Amino acid sequence: MILAGWVCILQQNRLNEEYDTLKMKQTSSRALKIGAMKSGYIEGCFAMLMLAMTEAFYIPYLNALGASPLQIGLGASLPALVSALAQLFAPSVLYYFNSRKKMVVVTVLVQASAFIPFAIACQLQESWNVWSAISAFLISAIAGNTGASAWSDWMANIIPSSRRGRYFAGRNRLLGVIQLVVSITAGLILDKTAGKVLTAFMMIWFGCFFVRTISGLILMTMYDPPVAVSKPSRETSFIVFLRNLTKNNFGRFTIATSLMSIGTNFSAPFFAIHMLNHLHLSYLQYVTVNMTATAATIVSLGLWGKLVDRFGSVILLRICAGSIVLLPAYWIFFDQFSALLLIQVLAGFSWGGFNLAAVIFYMGAIDRKQRVSSIAYFNSINFICVAAGAALGGVIGPLLPAIGKYPLLTIFMVSTILRLGPSFLFAAVKEPKDIIGRKGLDTAFSDPRVNIQTGIVRSISKIFKRNI
Repeated sequence: MILAGWVCILQQNRLNEEYDTLKMKQTSSRALKIGAMKSGYIEGCFAMLMLAMTEAFYIPYLNALGASPLQIGLGASLPALVSALAQLFAPSVLYYFNSRKKMVVVTVLVQASAFIPFAIACQLQESWNVWSAISAFLISAIAGNTGASAWSDWMANIIPSSRRGRYFAGRNRLLGVIQLVVSITAGLILDKTAGKVLTAFMMIWFGCFFVRTISGLILMTMYDPPVAVSKPSRETSFIVFLRNLTKNNFGRFTIATSLMSIGTNFSAPFFAIHMLNHLHLSYLQYVTVNMTATAATIVSLGLWGKLVDRFGSVILLRICAGSIVLLPAYWIFFDQFSALLLIQVLAGFSWGGFNLAAVIFYMGAIDRKQRVSSIAYFNSINFICVAAGAALGGVIGPLLPAIGKYPLLTIFMVSTILRLGPSFLFAAVKEPKDIIGRKGLDTAFSDPRVNIQTGIVRSISKIFKRNI
């Protein structure tokens, strides 16, 4: 009996030691994840500096180089098309690197390097400059999007599912403020350098190279939870994914979102051309119109993040999709600068909620083992539809009969029609089990426990405390 007692004591001590070791590992892992979440804010700031300048000035850069409407359409569609093809190989690339962190860092640094030839394209002959700029941007797009699915899986393993809405809403709010400031500053620079616009553009693109490189260096320091990387199998192949599109919830979400991308990008590249060439807005006015949407997104994300965490992502997808349908139609009837600002306020609210809900949805709707491949295939299909929409707008748009006093208004009308069908398809998308929320819009706005505060100052000052 004494021997049996000693055995029990030794066994209990061994179990206590294993428990203490496991507890220490869990505590250490939690601290590392919190550190990674904080670093994610800092890295995102530098990434947004690059993204803000690219989104605002890529099409105006091609326009300043003398691009034709066809080149504008192809310049917008080809990066999406090659990004779609790159996404198909993302699972295999991840298996080659055997690390999400290595894959993301390498692709980010390659993307940064591509801005160097993109910047100096304006110094080439006129017959070469547009196509050279588009080619350099293709390299940047391929690199940036190849690591996108691995980054999403990386973040999904760091951020608890119950906090993703609040975390990404807070992160996107901060990034939106940066985008607002950077874009307005760049617009002022372009306006102040009349006659030397291409030189100003070249400075902007070298700035993109610099900040994106810093972004990659920060990613090197972030914690990546150890996850076994499995070799892509037949069960997770793109063909199998396509066959099941109509049979599962994520597939129906992919169809609805991708078709919405066709309708959106049919007109997306031409708003800049309409404002600069037809409405004759200055670069500062052009940036102000674009950044009004960003400002509206910043204000709305506090509301959207809390609603997603509490009530789920699908109801938000449906509401915002219905609002997105009518956005290009407003441009047909209004061309005053003040009216465009109001339209962009609505656009910022609508797209801010839609994009946030989409990210939260696909992080929770996919099994962890299939997350990288499924997100990669979703991005691939979506990029193909982005390319198809932009190419159709560039090729078919100029051939459509004109309505009103501006030639691009017909493109805006067709874009409205193309968005209508996909908005109804979100009715077939169901809330993932990973995102628990009550249904009913009345609940969302009547529950007194929902504290809706969206002040920009409060959001920034308490961003780490409240979202991490």
